[in-house]
Amino acid sequence: MRGIEGALLVLDEVEKGAFAAESLRRVWNEVSPPDRKLTATLVYVTLRRMGLWRHLLAKYCKRPLNSLHPTTLSVMTPGIAGVLELEHFKPGVLVNALVQRVKSIKDDSGESRGMRESRLVNAVLHTVMEKAPAYIASLLEAPTLQDQALALGVPGWAASVWSKEWGMKEAKRLLQLENEPVYLSLRTSPNLDREAWTSDYGNALSRPSELFESSIRIESNPYPPDLPGYANGLVTPQGESSMWAVESLLSHWQGGRLLDMCAGRGVKSGHILSYSPDARVEAWDISSARLKSAGRDLARLGVEERAEFVCGDALRLSPMERPSAILLDAPCSGSGTWGRHPEGKWRMSPIKLKKAAELQTRLFSRAADMLPAGGVIMYCTCSIFREENEKTVGGVLASRGDLVELPTRYRHLSSAFQSFQRKGKPYGTVVFPESPWVDGFYAVMFRKK
Repeated sequence: MRGIEGALLVLDEVEKGAFAAESLRRVWNEVSPPDRKLTATLVYVTLRRMGLWRHLLAKYCKRPLNSLHPTTLSVMTPGIAGVLELEHFKPGVLVNALVQRVKSIKDDSGESRGMRESRLVNAVLHTVMEKAPAYIASLLEAPTLQDQALALGVPGWAASVWSKEWGMKEAKRLLQLENEPVYLSLRTSPNLDREAWTSDYGNALSRPSELFESSIRIESNPYPPDLPGYANGLVTPQGESSMWAVESLLSHWQGGRLLDMCAGRGVKSGHILSYSPDARVEAWDISSARLKSAGRDLARLGVEERAEFVCGDALRLSPMERPSAILLDAPCSGSGTWGRHPEGKWRMSPIKLKKAAELQTRLFSRAADMLPAGGVIMYCTCSIFREENEKTVGGVLASRGDLVELPTRYRHLSSAFQSFQRKGKPYGTVVFPESPWVDGFYAVMFRKK
């Protein structure tokens, strides 16, 4: 499979609800190795500013979009993204490949519909190349937040929420950060020599993180299973904000039994078990597929014997044994990771945000009820919406007085990380995605009286 074909296949799956990273993994081995970088790049440049590309399509297409064949529509958006964003790929090659794909469309009329619409594709993409750069520049210089959000690939409603919650200056900063590149960071196993690993990797664009003692930074996004030491658990992909949250939890918890209420694929559980050798984890998740993935990952790390998995609704399950700590990494909008998982921002809406906050409130209240006196709880999200963070926590605390906030820090954290942090109002800490390896994040810790 060629690179453009692979990208169109992945984007079609994303349109139907798949996650881009998972779809890319599925097609990776089918794409010609020299074309894999093109596939991944075209997928992500399309998704990151999808709203802008669709706006440009409507602006420069001389026909109503609902009159176009689905195949034509499916190539137009990545075509616009590609001719404007791909730096090391000739636009003419991309345009020709997309035109040839549309030419294959047939209908019952005497003239092939594909021939007609292929001419339209060619005309629109050439018009975009000629006129869109100046138009996008005008949006970036516009005084309105909505125009800047459109140009930078952030839904307008999200920009409005940030301006209300953070103020105009911080909102504009967030718009810029959402459009910055994101790269892979690796959590290392305890006692791994990071300098030796980067030397063995043989890539000058990898280095030990200056912020975290257990992190390696790579200035690209390689396929994790291809990395040295991945198969036997020496390195694991994990964002540095996520590492910070787990290390903060470990700094206040002395071991024992921990409940991971929404474990997902087990990244944080694996971190806890790897760095707390006496700990045991009970991991819950509503998805059996995610728990199976977590089981495979903990087996890769060699810590699966200290983990127990339970599939079900965290609002209804009861722990096998009472935990001394609870980690609630609550399902959320993912707004802090929209740079890494851009399809998420086009699936979120104000209504869905409100529903997410309602679920988070119920989950946090349930967690606080299950925690014994003296136990610790961490509530965290990969969101930078206050509605999912401080407002959720504050709503629960308003009806109870048995939780005492603890600082979200630990002794090995570099002081440089503090520049990424904002104090929650009034609870917890918000991390802005100020680095390619640091996602937007929120975390707050409590001890129960």
